[in-house]
Amino acid sequence: MRSAASADAGLDVAKDGAWSAPLHAILAPDVALPGRDGLLDAEAVGRFLAVELRAGGLVPVGRCEVVHTNYRFGKHLRLLYRLRIGRRWRWVSACAFPDGEAEEAFRGATHAAARRAGLRAVVRGTHLGAVFWTFPNDRRLVRLAALLLEARALARRMGGPGSQVRIVRYKPETTLVLQLVEPSGRCLSYAKIYRPARGETVGCLHASLARQLRPDDPHLRLPAPLACVAGGQMLLVEAIEGREIGELEGREAEVGLARLGAALATFHSLEPPVEAPYFTRYDEACLTEAASVLAQARPSLGPEAEALARELVRRFEPPPDRPVCLHGDMHTGNGILAGSGAALIDLDKVSLGPAAIDLGRLLSLLRYKRLVGLLTAADERARVASLLAGYAGRRPLPSLHALRWHAAAALLTEPAMQALRRLQPEAIARLDLLLAEARRFLEGHSDA
Repeated sequence: MRSAASADAGLDVAKDGAWSAPLHAILAPDVALPGRDGLLDAEAVGRFLAVELRAGGLVPVGRCEVVHTNYRFGKHLRLLYRLRIGRRWRWVSACAFPDGEAEEAFRGATHAAARRAGLRAVVRGTHLGAVFWTFPNDRRLVRLAALLLEARALARRMGGPGSQVRIVRYKPETTLVLQLVEPSGRCLSYAKIYRPARGETVGCLHASLARQLRPDDPHLRLPAPLACVAGGQMLLVEAIEGREIGELEGREAEVGLARLGAALATFHSLEPPVEAPYFTRYDEACLTEAASVLAQARPSLGPEAEALARELVRRFEPPPDRPVCLHGDMHTGNGILAGSGAALIDLDKVSLGPAAIDLGRLLSLLRYKRLVGLLTAADERARVASLLAGYAGRRPLPSLHALRWHAAAALLTEPAMQALRRLQPEAIARLDLLLAEARRFLEGHSDA
């Protein structure tokens, strides 16, 4: 990378995959965000930005792609675009606002923004009800350019001259994840940039958990927090090397899931940090809201989604055991093979609640992979068995009812809602299957 603040650094790594299908053919119109479909037309957005990004002349935009979306029907739409300008890729983020709020957002944004490479820092898209930011300008992640330079300086202090930073993941307004790397390419640590002060809170969660875990624990490893800098906006954590469990196939995947189950059981045995909030995403209000959003976005699915939410509320049974320390964002991508066990990473959403929450989410994601054709039924059964056996070897499993209930709740609030947030056409087209599978879990018909 040429510079720690370089706008094209890490773009290939961070790309989620371009959005392509016609949204209007799948989702209902969004009256509050009428520019939604226009913002997803990457070619049209590229033409618009070519005119608006530079005063007094066209910008040579060769290609424009949508690489990330965060959509809340009727509330907001955030996007990340990747633009080919000359010989370099650059990021531009956008946010669509309801009820004419874009003009106010534009006025507020221009005070803090700075030009980069001759491009306007902020662009008003009045016809789309949106505002655009050129990276490293960001609506909520303030001082990104300075923080990237600080991360580069930290990399050089840790790894010597020639050490650099690579951008691993960028979610506009939320987080920017960096690798600090030696000249050889070895990762020194990860740095995560948050909204102001959020890094300090996450650092406290990491520290509280790391203090409880023996360094030689055979089942679980956690990334140690190394430093929290920049006024609590940037957290440095240990880099853990190993294979991601979500990337394993066949028998290796079964072994990996058994280790993940044992690691998760060990994690659930830790004392929850005092900073950990209670997990509320499966509360009645959240289930009802998820069903309501699905009904707005896909009206034909409204009755089924709302009936499922009501049935989940009716069948909920308070857990008999005390709440445990939850990972809160449990999926196989957050597990890494480490020694004879597994490491759990991305601890931002550590929370308090029943153990079945983390397990149910894993079960729901395995079922989702089967529904979209990424797993056979036999593979799913083998992986579920390995996961639960690994967990049961360290800690008693929740009841079958609790596992089924939480898997059903997860299918409604996680894969289904994520399909809308990420505007994934293939997943949106299968929302009816997701809801039906959640009902099968809930009623005990699912073979998982």
